Amino acid sequence: MGMKNLSFLAVLSLLALTLPLAIASDPSPLQDFCVGVNTPSDGVFVNGKFCKDPKLVTVDDFFMAGLQNARPVANVVGSNVTAVNVNNLPGLNTLGISLVRIDYGVNGQNPPHTHPRATEILYVGLGKLLVGFVTSNGDGNRLFTKTLNEGDVFVFPEGLICYELTYY
Repeated sequence: MGMKNLSFLAVLSLLALTLPLAIASDPSPLQDFCVGVNTPSDGVFVNGKFCKDPKLVTVDDFFMAGLQNARPVANVVGSNVTAVNVNNLPGLNTLGISLVRIDYGVNGQNPPHTHPRATEILYVGLGKLLVGFVTSNGDGNRLFTKTLNEGDVFVFPEGLICYELTYY
């Protein structure tokens, strides 16, 4: 085999070894923000909502009040979820985050659910919770569970089945 062929083979081998190491991530946003609106006359369609004209955006598009108020928990699951998402805080549109306040009664629960496009972070403000999630990769669907106390924080990875329930 000639020197030229060996050089070509060496370069080809090096490329074959390095290509699987490519790193991927979500693309950077195309704009600073995309305040969500429902009407096409107000902007450009992005991520399920129309973007409000940036010249019409105000600080109130990034603000929501009232999350400090507890909600009634007299229902079948013993909890009440107050969601903060693009529908009541339009500035969240395209940011890939949302927030909830969950009020729990005795034996209250947030039944198993998923967040297919976002990670969930839970903060315990009062009481004690048993929380967990189930993996979905080839490790046999492992259960990760933990008892949380006041002031604790727990993260649920994106897209995994998770749950919370009061623990007394």
